[in-house]
Order: sequence, then structure tokens, then C-alpha cells
Amino acid sequence: MALVILLPFIWLVSTSFDYFKSYTLPYPPRMLPKKLSTFNYEMALTNVPIVRYLFNTVIIAVLDVIFNVFIATLTGFCISKGKFPGKNLIMIFILSNMMVPFETKLMPMYQIIKRLGLSNQFMGVILPGVMTNAMFMFFVKKFCDDLPDDLYEAGVIDGASKFRIYAQLFLPLMQPIIATIVILDVVNVWNDLLWPMIVLNKSQNYTIQIGLVLYNASANGQVHAGIALALSILSVIPLAIVFIFVQKYIVQSIAFSGLKQ
Repeated sequence: MALVILLPFIWLVSTSFDYFKSYTLPYPPRMLPKKLSTFNYEMALTNVPIVRYLFNTVIIAVLDVIFNVFIATLTGFCISKGKFPGKNLIMIFILSNMMVPFETKLMPMYQIIKRLGLSNQFMGVILPGVMTNAMFMFFVKKFCDDLPDDLYEAGVIDGASKFRIYAQLFLPLMQPIIATIVILDVVNVWNDLLWPMIVLNKSQNYTIQIGLVLYNASANGQVHAGIALALSILSVIPLAIVFIFVQKYIVQSIAFSGLKQ
């Protein structure tokens, strides 16, 4: 089954290093390049500002992850361990946001971003996703529910502030769920097309997905398949690097079953 899943990706990488003059892919498909060459990558880097698009997307992804991790972990910790009236109602209100389709929120969010002066800026792309991502808050809340209440009580007895208890006691224990948030958030940001295309209108700020769409649209139907494959591989490399570094923490978060008191 793993080979079946990997087969299309192996073909994608192999064909991107295959030199062919026609605009269409070789037929019948071949798993090994007939003529090994970096021509497709050279043309992709020459004709498309792919490095700029990647750089913009990396900046957006990093800032988005920082904001999401801070807000999700702090919110989840407060709702899980905090003792204040109405916290369950607040959680229900947060989760109800997940039931509203993104398309119905599109126009109000754009009007807010435009009036804040964040149109065509990276923060205009980042803020809506950060402020409406209830899923990550729910993940952290459930994760903190499995952590012993004795940790919180011990911090209170020692005279630590609530933020210090969060930062020094609970946040280090959240590494598995933080890693899960990181990989899910990076994938969401990296693959997002609709919202960045609405907010960004200057080519120097385009993300990788907008760049790929514009390349395919500007060729008037004459898209060189080899160059398109090379661009796809270049766009996937950063995601693969992130997954390699955090995949062990994702496994830990899945296997995590709580700590005993």
C-alpha cells in the first residue's frame, strides 16, 4: 500500500528530471528518465520567480505558525485548567465557528482587512486564519485535559502567576500537540489559494500557489509539462523538510494517552 501511495510521487520526481522537447508528457509514461537532465528546473528558475514566491510563503507560514501556536496553546490552557463561569459556553462559541463555511465569511473578513489597511500585506493573509482557527484551540484543550491538575495546583501553591504556570509548566509538555499544529498549519498555509489571491494584488507578494496558477494561466494553454512538474517539486520541498523535522512529535501526539497523577 505504501508503494501504491508513493508511486505517483516517484513518477513526478523522475519525470521532472526527464528531458523532452514536446509540451506534453511522454506517452506511454516511463518511471525512469530517458535522458537525465536538469533542463526543466533551469527553465523553471529562469522563467518563473519561484524563489520569491517560496520566500513569501515561508514568511507567511512562519508568522502564521507563531501566532497560531501562541493563541491556541494559551486559549486551550485557559479553557482546560481555568476556573471561571461560562468557560464551556465560550468553548461552544469557539467551536461553532468551525460549522460556518469559509465562503460565507469571505466578504466580511475582506472588508475588515481592507478597513484595517492590511490589503496586499502579509498580515492581511495571516490574521483571519489565526483568529478563526478553532480546531487548534480544541486540540490543545483536549490535550491539557489529560494533563494532571496537580501541576496547576502546585504552581498556584508556589505563588506562580497563571501565565508563568502556562509558560513554564504546561507549554513544555505541549511539544507533541504543538508539532501537530505546526505541520497542519504549514500545510494549510502552503496550499491556500483563495484567500491570498483575494488579499494580495502585487506580484512581489504572491505566494507559491498563486505563482503556480499564474504560470499555468499565462501560457495560453501551452504549458510545458516538464517545467510544470519541476515547479511542483520545488513547491513541495519545504513541506517535506518541515515534516521530516516534526514527524516524530506527531507520532508522539497520536500515541499520547495522558499522564498519571
